Amino acid sequence: MRRRTLLRGAAAVGVSTVGGVAFGAEPAAAATYNVMTTEQSSNRVLVFANGDSSWTDGDINWSWSAPDTASWTNLSDVKRRSTANWGDVVLAAASGDAPNGGRAAMIDQVSKSTVWSANVPGNPHGVERITGHGAIVVASSRARSFSSSFSDGGGLSLFVPSSHGDKPSTSYDSSIKVGFEGAHGVLWDTTHNLLLAIGKNELRAYSLELNSNDIITGLNRVATETFSGTGHDLQPDYSSGKLFYTVGGTGADHGVWQTALTYYDPGSTYVFDSARIHTWTYTKSYSRLPDGTSFWVDAPSAAVWWNDTVGFSGGADGARSGAKFYKARYWTTSFL
Repeated sequence: MRRRTLLRGAAAVGVSTVGGVAFGAEPAAAATYNVMTTEQSSNRVLVFANGDSSWTDGDINWSWSAPDTASWTNLSDVKRRSTANWGDVVLAAASGDAPNGGRAAMIDQVSKSTVWSANVPGNPHGVERITGHGAIVVASSRARSFSSSFSDGGGLSLFVPSSHGDKPSTSYDSSIKVGFEGAHGVLWDTTHNLLLAIGKNELRAYSLELNSNDIITGLNRVATETFSGTGHDLQPDYSSGKLFYTVGGTGADHGVWQTALTYYDPGSTYVFDSARIHTWTYTKSYSRLPDGTSFWVDAPSAAVWWNDTVGFSGGADGARSGAKFYKARYWTTSFL
């Protein structure tokens, strides 16, 4: 177990609750929230309350098991989103392996049935859904090809519905592909209607290219922030509306950064305004709950990319014996 000690944030704001635990995107006074994790030992998405310090089987508030196939090896990302046609869904991605590729899926939260799934090569690390367009975006950190071993490269793959209200295509060959070496994280910014992505040496913002039927046909990069290292995660600060991103390794810019994207007019430009808040070296995910509580997964080394503990600021960490937590997210359908 590796623990970071931080000070808890400012006064609490709440969210709607189920059984006394925050279970949605709407505010209401409460100090306990659900946090979803990708747990690679059992290869499940597990949801726990941040008020519980010992995360046993009895503390699991929701779970989903990835299929037992090579392409579903090592769950790498999870998000919860709301849809018009399928209700609340859970997005999941897995790294898989080089010959079989990885996978991404959209899971019905209630029935846990698969609404959509696609095979994606190149070590998928991040997944997102673009609201209003129904497209699903997958970030792959290595070259997007099926081969005997991973090689350098990476990028974003956009699976786009042919018409509004439909499910996205499941064909990787017909997906929209945008190169981005080392792509690890992706997030839809509902404030600016931009797609944000992080990878090797860069944090990027893209606008959508649309045809006359309002269908996505491509991406146009509108902002770039550079740093030294591999960007690992990109998540909201739900207490401020800002963002966090993490840079792994021992390079000059390793650590956790807080950023905000600002649009300047005149000039018609977007700019990231960032500041480093922690100089940690192998942080796999970092976010902040609406009451100001920060939480994270901090790996012990480059070779060991998981932890059996999810850290929380100013309170007990969530620990599970034998667990391999890779990502931790606030259980909400809100984007920011």
